[in-house]
Amino acid sequence: MLPIIKRENLVDQYKDIQWAQKRYNKRLKTIAGKAGIEEKLTSYVSRHSFASIANNMAIPVTAISEMLGHQRLTTTQVYLAGLQKNSIDQYNEKILSGS
Repeated sequence: MLPIIKRENLVDQYKDIQWAQKRYNKRLKTIAGKAGIEEKLTSYVSRHSFASIANNMAIPVTAISEMLGHQRLTTTQVYLAGLQKNSIDQYNEKILSGS
């Protein structure tokens, strides 16, 4: 998603990643504006949305992990657990609001 040429200096590599993320998020903002989407879109939102949709489609966690580029399966499991907690929070909110 963010092609980065790795540098020997980790500080420069970190700056490259930060710059690429800013550029990517700026482009997402442009796309959202053209599509009439008012919510703030970021790489964080797009990755979590992708993971959530894939999980809801019963795609195996191992495949989701590979698609997200996670080196450890546990990273993806933590990612998805957070998404499930958000869903539970939304369901609780819906019940409490009566809608």
